[in-house]
Amino acid sequence: MSEGPSVAELRIEFCDELEAERVLKAIAPDNEPLPRGLRVEMRQEGKQLLVLVECSRGTDSLLATVDDVLSAIHLAERVICARSQFRT
Repeated sequence: MSEGPSVAELRIEFCDELEAERVLKAIAPDNEPLPRGLRVEMRQEGKQLLVLVECSRGTDSLLATVDDVLSAIHLAERVICARSQFRT
């Protein structure tokens, strides 16, 4: 019996829609090209960023990918917040 891909779904809420949009734009280029057996989809819904990761390369690969996505989001958010502090 063959198992389907492992799936992780993340829903991250930001302070406002603009922050969510900026984070999505900042991390979107990191998604391609992806290795075979890995799929990452991201979209914004209001002030939330939704991330879907499907991986048929094993649980370790799924967890590593989720970790990479979260690291990229964290870095983008820090840069966006730092830039907004300098503007005020």
